[in-house]
Amino acid sequence: MKKTVKRIMAAFLSLCVMAGAEAYAAVPLMPDVKEGMEDAAYWYSKSADPRALLSAMEEIEKLNGMILKAEGTEMNDLKALSESVNAVSLAKRLKASAEADSEYYLGWTYKRDGSEADKAFYDTMIENTADPAARENSPVKYAVAVRLSALRCFPSDEAILDDPADPDFDYMNLSTVRVNEPLVLRASSADGKYYAAVANSCTGWVSAADIAICRDREEWLSAWDIPDEKALVVYGDKVYTQASNSSPDTAKRMLTMGTVLELAEPSDPNELITNRAQYYNHTVYLPVRRENGSYEKQPALISVKEKVSEGFLPLCAENIAEVALNCLGNVYGWGGMLESNDCSGFICDVYRCFGLKLARNTTWQKAMPTAKIDLQKLCSEDKLKILKALPLGSALYFNGHTMLYLGCEDEKLYVISSVSNMMRPQEEDARQRIRSVVINTLDVRRANGNTWLKELNTALVPWLGEEHSGELPKGSWYSEGAAYCMEKALLETPDGYLGPAEKVTLPEAYAALYKLYGKAEGENAGSSSEESFITREELAAMIYSFAAEQGLTEDGTPKADLSAYKDAGDISPEALYALRFAVTKGLINGNEEGTLKPKGSLSRAELAVILLRLSKTL
Repeated sequence: MKKTVKRIMAAFLSLCVMAGAEAYAAVPLMPDVKEGMEDAAYWYSKSADPRALLSAMEEIEKLNGMILKAEGTEMNDLKALSESVNAVSLAKRLKASAEADSEYYLGWTYKRDGSEADKAFYDTMIENTADPAARENSPVKYAVAVRLSALRCFPSDEAILDDPADPDFDYMNLSTVRVNEPLVLRASSADGKYYAAVANSCTGWVSAADIAICRDREEWLSAWDIPDEKALVVYGDKVYTQASNSSPDTAKRMLTMGTVLELAEPSDPNELITNRAQYYNHTVYLPVRRENGSYEKQPALISVKEKVSEGFLPLCAENIAEVALNCLGNVYGWGGMLESNDCSGFICDVYRCFGLKLARNTTWQKAMPTAKIDLQKLCSEDKLKILKALPLGSALYFNGHTMLYLGCEDEKLYVISSVSNMMRPQEEDARQRIRSVVINTLDVRRANGNTWLKELNTALVPWLGEEHSGELPKGSWYSEGAAYCMEKALLETPDGYLGPAEKVTLPEAYAALYKLYGKAEGENAGSSSEESFITREELAAMIYSFAAEQGLTEDGTPKADLSAYKDAGDISPEALYALRFAVTKGLINGNEEGTLKPKGSLSRAELAVILLRLSKTL
């Protein structure tokens, strides 16, 4: 009996442990996100050919050149920069820029210790921008980053916080600088701890301790200007070299997504690198900073099991999904802080793995000469239609945020992005700090209460040049009318949805016309509790009545011959003149069947188009 009880208790405890483990293992997901969506295959399997090459390397390099030269992208052609600089005038510009930044931050920012970031705090950093060695003709210095670093707003390791209780959002950070990323140094800080640096996609102050200065331009170019066949590209979230007591300079080095290193020439695998043979490893060169700050490259090994590629990854749907989802759950990193990415940095690093160099922030990315669609005036139905037809990996934008499109399921659109905050999911009654890379639908809401779908203003395909914009999906026949009605608030459009197929009631039509003519709604026919749907001939009569009130029917408007329409006999006698007026003015047209459908109900899409025509005609 005792043995039986013990077995029962053991089984019970086992079930409890299993249940507890199962409950503990449950990971919270965003609304409408299902288990399995974290797998890349879930998304790329929706593509007709996930491994089809979307853009060849030659096309990518051509597009890189276009992005580099495009106005508004703020990209820097490092190879084309002058080898000398007027450091005296540069010092004045750096000081003026620092003063402008301090004026922006004064009054609402805090130091790391929680105290107010006052004028004295900023003045100290402004003074540190003065290069004591500034000359009118100073040679620039060429450098590469030896560890993950950042371009900073001021030459300081201080923090600029908007909330003293939130040290994980530091406005000092502007952009990430990856290992082996090239920099042109144009000035030094007064204390010698920072350099005013130019990177490919940003400028700012970089810590001298994080970079190695090359002997000359040739050595600098050899460090990072690596041909594709000799490049090792990190496409995993983070890859580390292994521990080594014999080679501490290259041991435990963190390499982030998009890092590009030079592969060493093949050699005898028994030749020791970091005190071991090279079997099952890639041999690469890592940049090292000597004690005097100069550059040196040393060989290192990276295991074949790491997410690295010899050469840039082929740009295809499968690889885009694999790379992007590597970062799921990562911390949000403003300006690259916390060894992570903000929203635009995430998009940049994904596409760096394919050799595509995008502009740094959302505004600059939208200025790139890539194939794009202007979404800002479209209703939500049109946005849905367009986005569903876009390829996986398209970049979507609203002011201040960008995301990578994954796909559509059950009429819901899914994206992945590095998110700072949104309205609290499920409850939507308060702002929620997210601070992670997450998958969500476009039904989530911004802090202003609008859905992400409604807020979207731009979609672009990063690997296609702007000459391909005409090949991208377009809106519906009623797009322009819907946009006009939303802009003028003529029709109710909750969350940007027009409801194009919905029938229009008499009160709706009257209200829209009153707003169009700039009049306050008063007593009018059909404004009572009557909710009957308006017909096309009734709308014509309503339009004629409003036009007559404005004195817009006194020009002897010609009377269109409606007899050509197959259903002309269905027109009510009292509506005949008004319908002739509407047809003559091009406000109401027949359909492909050659009918006017005078007694047919009117859809909101049709009303939107008619209201637009009316605004242009009368």
